[in-house]
Amino acid sequence: MSKEYIRDENFSIIGSIDTDSKGKQVAYDASFRRLGEYDPDSDKTRDSSFRMVGNGNQLSALIWRTRK
Repeated sequence: MSKEYIRDENFSIIGSIDTDSKGKQVAYDASFRRLGEYDPDSDKTRDSSFRMVGNGNQLSALIWRTRK
């Protein structure tokens, strides 16, 4: 599993994205709350309530939306 940190313009961590060996990704905010997931097999992004956000990988947008 790999982890990518998402940082703002001040280099503060605002979230992270974990990727498993099959390519599935899960996004977390800076407080490690799950924001959503991306499934490359279906090419869909879902939020933390498993509602579809859209096609393609939109996890970074979910992280930026929660930024205070």
